[in-house]
Amino acid sequence: MPKKSKARRGYRNFSLQVLTSREKISGWSISGVDPKPVKNLDGRPSRRVSDTNLKAYFKDIQGYWRRTDTNIDIDLDNLCAATHGHIRRSIISDVEFKIFHSEIPDWAHMAGIEPESRVTKTKFERLIAGSTSDDLLHKFIYLQDVQNLLTNIQRTSAQITQVIGEFYGILNDCVPYRYSIDERSGLRSSVGAETALLHAHLETVFVRMRSLLDYAVKVWLEAERVNIDYSKIVKLKGGSKQYGDKGSLGVNEQAGTLFVKDELIWTICSIRDRIVHDGHLDVSARMYESFKRRRLVERFVLIPDMVEGRFESFKNRSNFYGRDHKINHDLPRIYDDFFQRMLATIGALHDLYASKMIH
Repeated sequence: MPKKSKARRGYRNFSLQVLTSREKISGWSISGVDPKPVKNLDGRPSRRVSDTNLKAYFKDIQGYWRRTDTNIDIDLDNLCAATHGHIRRSIISDVEFKIFHSEIPDWAHMAGIEPESRVTKTKFERLIAGSTSDDLLHKFIYLQDVQNLLTNIQRTSAQITQVIGEFYGILNDCVPYRYSIDERSGLRSSVGAETALLHAHLETVFVRMRSLLDYAVKVWLEAERVNIDYSKIVKLKGGSKQYGDKGSLGVNEQAGTLFVKDELIWTICSIRDRIVHDGHLDVSARMYESFKRRRLVERFVLIPDMVEGRFESFKNRSNFYGRDHKINHDLPRIYDDFFQRMLATIGALHDLYASKMIH
């Protein structure tokens, strides 16, 4: 037994030495497996972050994609965590929460929301009907429903960050076509399984950003509610609402928030609508590679020309490429602008709920 235990400890140490690296990028420990962990916007991976191109992506030791120049996704998650607390205190006082939280059944928190709950719709209705109809139970159920809207914003935001990382991972590391030496010249384009997946990740980013616009409206509709009747189950006011309903918000058109429909928002909506209604962003999901002196100098993905957030079109033609819109160079800016607006939107939500706290 002692020898077996010693061997097990040795194996564990060996595994850590293989998988980990002392090197850090932007303060994050990285894996030692990838010799070129930095995935650059031009599609050429590197060992270290370039002094001239600070925006890049890499995986930390846990396998999460990170940006080399910003932690805005973490800032948003921290702000959402603080906002959760204010939402709770605006619905249920600290005294009520301390006394009654442990008495609220698990199904009130989880049924119809979490996969860990195996409660069916029919059983949930029976549980509701068989419960004492009091304001406190209804408050806890409504609290969970509102917080779930904010949780979905957090989860969707995290998905966007990781999917963008996957996009750049493929752009930098895939081998769409094995060129001979003589073929490594000029501009080449490739289609295949990896390029199809590359475009699928790109499309997912814009679809999920558009979803966040909907969720921003939903959660703000709840925040602006007054005089809620807790004598019965409270139906979410924003449950079926979408971004197009933002006009009913008091915060609509507030500068810096997502509720100003400018070129950024139009771009996200136009691309999402193209994907959903036409089934694709680009008819031929291609990736381009540029070679000079037999060496790869750039990889990029083109999307159709847009003006003020809308696709240029003429009659039946809506895929013009005269502007050379390389989305891999523009995507971090879109991400940064969008998440800055998200921070402002959730920040205002945080402050509104803070002002409604029950003392």
